[in-house]
Amino acid sequence: MKKQLIPFVALLTIAGTAQANEVNLQALQACTFVENDFNRLLCYDNVMAGKSLSKPVKKQQIEQPKMSSAASAATTATTEAAATVATKQSEQIVKTKNEDFGLEHKEVAKVKDDQINAIVKSVKTAPYGELIIELENGQQWRQIGSDKIKLKVNETVIIERGVFNSFLLRIEGQNRSIRVKRTD
Repeated sequence: MKKQLIPFVALLTIAGTAQANEVNLQALQACTFVENDFNRLLCYDNVMAGKSLSKPVKKQQIEQPKMSSAASAATTATTEAAATVATKQSEQIVKTKNEDFGLEHKEVAKVKDDQINAIVKSVKTAPYGELIIELENGQQWRQIGSDKIKLKVNETVIIERGVFNSFLLRIEGQNRSIRVKRTD
């Protein structure tokens, strides 16, 4: 009798687990229809925690509609448009790489970069002798410390990342550098 009862209990357990998995799958699919990001995440969290959904979802909403050839073409066009947008966004990130260089203390850097090359637009001296360097790309950098370097207008400089979020400015082709910080 016991030998016959064990397979029967195992069968009931497997059937119950399969039914629970089907319910969880349906609940997870129902969460995809929630438009608000926070509410959708909350829905997923509630399903995974075993809580019931706040709103019952009809079976019609869960099933995926069959696509016609026109809908399939529209989906393909949408995918291609998304790829084009992604390409344009990556080009824009490369453009803004030089614009954001040195602003990590103000906002998070979008792209890891180690140095930029730029041409000096103007060089001014601050009251205590520090240099204020304006570059042609619109960036303004101020010397930190008392090291000396002779900068001229229209000279190419390299600003590279140092340790502890510091920056070093040097003239192209020379080894001497000064510490600088971005002021704009």
